[in-house]
Amino acid sequence: MVSKGYISAWANQRNVVDVLDVQDGRGYPSSIENASVVSYVYDPAVLTHDLEGQFGDIEDEGASAFTKLRAGDELTPSDMTAVIEFLDMHLHRGRYADRAGDTQPAVLMMKDGSVQDAELNYGDLLSLAHDHPDTLRLTTLGLEQRVWKLYPMEGLYTGDGAVLLWGHGPDADPTTITFPLSPTQLLVIGDDLADDININRFIVHNCRRWIVGQRGTLPIEAMRKLSSRRTADPV
Repeated sequence: MVSKGYISAWANQRNVVDVLDVQDGRGYPSSIENASVVSYVYDPAVLTHDLEGQFGDIEDEGASAFTKLRAGDELTPSDMTAVIEFLDMHLHRGRYADRAGDTQPAVLMMKDGSVQDAELNYGDLLSLAHDHPDTLRLTTLGLEQRVWKLYPMEGLYTGDGAVLLWGHGPDADPTTITFPLSPTQLLVIGDDLADDININRFIVHNCRRWIVGQRGTLPIEAMRKLSSRRTADPV
C-alpha cells in the first residue's frame, strides 16, 4: 500500500526498512517487498475497474521521475505530470489505508431495472471515492505551475500519510504540498515552509496505518505506545 519502489530510498543494502503498523501496534524490520503488503487489497468485488493495473502504471512512471528529482535533474513536463499523479494516488490510498478489509452494503441498479444487494469492498470504495466530486484531486490544482524545491533534511520518515497539504483552512486549496523523496530530501511544491516545522511529527500523525523509516531510526517502541493511544482514543 506504500509503493516498494518508492520506499527503496529508505532501505539498507539488504533492502530492509523499519516499519510500524499503526493499526496492529507492531513495529519490525521488513524487506521492502513485504513492508506494507495487503494481499488482493485493490481487487474489487463489484466494479470492473483494474485499480491494481492503474496504480502499477502510476508507480512505474513516478519511480522514474523521482530518480531525476533525487539527482537534481531537470524535469520534463511529462515527468512533472508523473510526480503529481503519484502524489495524488499516494494521498488517496492513504486516506483509506486503515480500511483494508472493510465492506459497505450497497444496492445495485441493474440494466434490466431490477435491484440487487451487494457488499462493496475496499477496492470498490477506493474507486468510487476517487471520482467523487468532493474528493480533492492534486491533478486539478495546476501544481506544474508552482515552485518546486528540494529541502535537505535528516532522518525523514514516510508512510501512507506522507503527502502533507498545507494551507489556510479545510475549505481552501492547499498552498503547499510536501512529500519526502528520501530520508534526506523533502519535495516542496508551492509556498515555502517555516524553518522550524517538524515534518516527521506531522507525517506520523497523518499516517493511518503504515510508517516507514531507515533501519534503526524509527523509534518503534515510542510509536507502539502512540498506536495504542490511537486505538483507545481515535483522532
